[in-house]
Amino acid sequence: MYSFENREMDAYFQSLPALIQHSIIMCDLKPRTLEELKTLAETMTGEAKQ
Repeated sequence: MYSFENREMDAYFQSLPALIQHSIIMCDLKPRTLEELKTLAETMTGEAKQ
C-alpha cells in the first residue's frame, strides 16, 4: 500500500478511488503538499477548476 508521511495527504490519498490512486502511483509524480496532491487528483478525474 502506498502512503504519504503527511497524515492529511495520506488520508486524502486513501479517500480517492482506487483507479486514481493507481494512476498517481504509476505517473511517478511525487506531490509535496496536500494542495499539489488535490490538484493532481482533480486533474486526473477531470474536476480541475477551469
